[in-house]
This record gives sequence, structure tokens and C-alpha cells, in this order.
Amino acid sequence: MKKIISIYFVACFLILLSLNLTFAEDVYYARCNLKVIKGDNISWVNWQSTPTFIPAGTKLKVNKAGDTASLVRVDTGASYKLDIGADGDMFLEKFVSKKPISIDKFLPEVQANIRKAIAKIGMTKEEVYIAMGPPTNIDNARTNDKTFENIMHSDSWVYARRRFGKNIGVAFDPNTGRVSRTEGIWGD
Repeated sequence: MKKIISIYFVACFLILLSLNLTFAEDVYYARCNLKVIKGDNISWVNWQSTPTFIPAGTKLKVNKAGDTASLVRVDTGASYKLDIGADGDMFLEKFVSKKPISIDKFLPEVQANIRKAIAKIGMTKEEVYIAMGPPTNIDNARTNDKTFENIMHSDSWVYARRRFGKNIGVAFDPNTGRVSRTEGIWGD
């Protein structure tokens, strides 16, 4: 009888352990094109010089550990790191969403711009965000402690190209919410 009880407890423990591991990873979708630098690091800097990015809408398994999140592509199994710092979920939500993201609802011209990760005059804030990701500055303030919603309410976005390079600016018309001007975008 003791042997049966021991086996039962071991089996219960293993089941609970496997359930815990299952819930440690959450399924998300790339909110925007995620720029990959240095092999497996996701960043919002050097956006146009980044040769690799994970397309917006890609299904990801996300595991948070301290100030880092591990993002694993469901389709390929490739693993990436994102420094989420002390802000944790607030920072992570700038890059991923629990809701599926699709660019199919946009005009073909806009879809092409999103696939090239560029902003063009006439695009909406949502379209620019999906294409280029979170800006480093809005309205002359860093976005480290800003939420996705804070960013979407701003009409002036700045992206850092590199530490000493010219920044990229995107201005939105406050009445229409569409891009009225861009600066520093290659091929613009």
C-alpha cells in the first residue's frame, strides 16, 4: 500500500511540475517588426541598418525571467532575447501583444511599407508602429517608461538610428493621425 501511495505522489508531483512549466511560457504575437541585432537580441535601435527582423504578427512563446524575456518563434523554434528591464510587462507590451496582429487589413502599398519596415506619408500611427516598432522618443521625452497607449497618443515620434547617427523622425497630423512628414528614412 505504501508503494502505491508513493507512486501516486510522485505521479502527482510530475504532473504539477509539467503544468507549471507549461504556464511559464505565454503565447503572444509580435506587435511590430522586431529588429534583431547581434544574432539573437531584439532592439529598437539601429532599426534601418538591422538586416534581420521578426515580422509583425509572428506567433511567439514568451518566458519572462527577471529583467529579460525570452521570445521563441513558434514556426521555427528560433530563440531571441529582449531586455525588459525593471519595467517588465509595460516594456514587453511595446513589442508583443496577446491579440493576433495582421497586416492583411491594410492597403497593398501599406503592407509593402510594413514589410520593408519603413514609414511613408499618409500611413496611420498603427501602420507606422507595426512597421517600425516603438520609437525611442515621443514629444521630446524618452519612451522607456511610456506605455504603448502613451506612444499612440503622441504626434511626434523619433527613432534612434545609432548612437552618433542622425535620428529618424515621424510627424503625425494631429487632426488625421496620419504621417505628415518623415526625416532620415532611407529610400524616402
